[in-house]
Amino acid sequence: MALDILALFPEALKNEEFLVYYQPKVSLRNYRLAGAEALVRWRHGENFIFPDQFIPLLERDGGICELDYYMLDHVCENIRHWIDQGRRVVKVSVNLSRRHLTNKDLVDQLIQIIDKHNVPHEYIEIELTETTTDVGFADLRRVIDGLHAQMISTSVDDFGMGYSSMNLIRELPWDVLKIDKSFLPKSQNDRRQYVMLKHIISLAQDIGLDTIVEGVETIEHVKMLKENNCFLAQGYFFDKPLPIEEFEKRIE
Repeated sequence: MALDILALFPEALKNEEFLVYYQPKVSLRNYRLAGAEALVRWRHGENFIFPDQFIPLLERDGGICELDYYMLDHVCENIRHWIDQGRRVVKVSVNLSRRHLTNKDLVDQLIQIIDKHNVPHEYIEIELTETTTDVGFADLRRVIDGLHAQMISTSVDDFGMGYSSMNLIRELPWDVLKIDKSFLPKSQNDRRQYVMLKHIISLAQDIGLDTIVEGVETIEHVKMLKENNCFLAQGYFFDKPLPIEEFEKRIE
């Protein structure tokens, strides 16, 4: 199966079998759309190949870098279309593999894609996952600083899942901390989990980071976030990842 997927990938990319799905980010102050995360879906013929089947393979193979550029290009194309139509536009976060970070020309290549579509930089956020530990902080800082110089915000995804979490936010000038869903307790009765969530949110905000929690699935989750002054959420309680046609209805 792995070899089949890797063999299919180049032609699938050429034929644009990869689709951008958008998962809304919601403000808990007014329950309005506050942003979105772009997520990839692979439609091959009549079937979908699930991300957990191809993303780990492309990470190891290096093909993930081509896919990331493809996703950013399509997101920017969509944003440009919404602007030209006079629609409301929200910031979209695009995931970037750590495989890119040793590329000294990365920031220039990202800017080239964004500027090709004449998209204002404030509509793009670059998400970098925290789980990979084999890239040095120097490479991360170079990329984050380069993006900031271009007025593009950055977020650390899956915070709390890696082994260098505290150093990551102590040393690097992120804009947004995205707290992993594993830190969400099912209820306040899970005291240990609740206290950890509370203090992670407080720590992030005290050092000037915006906070968002992913994996929000229940009204209890919403209440816990609001009690702890976290007013951005993403998860199935509000919306699953949506094809562009459905997401555009949310923009309206």
